[in-house]
Amino acid sequence: MPHGPHNPRDVLATHILQTGSYEQASYAIQDTPDVVQHHYGRFLPQDKAALAAKVLNQVWEAA
Repeated sequence: MPHGPHNPRDVLATHILQTGSYEQASYAIQDTPDVVQHHYGRFLPQDKAALAAKVLNQVWEAA
């Protein structure tokens, strides 16, 4: 089956979300962070929020 015209955009956005943020993905595909979150947010790793909370807790403990 041939790929559609949005396939490279979808692949790029989902790849960046695995390692980056909505803002970084939006720059890559030239769209807004809200659109990226709405369309590609389901691909964001669930443990990313837990990782961010862990880092923030470490920062607060060190302060």
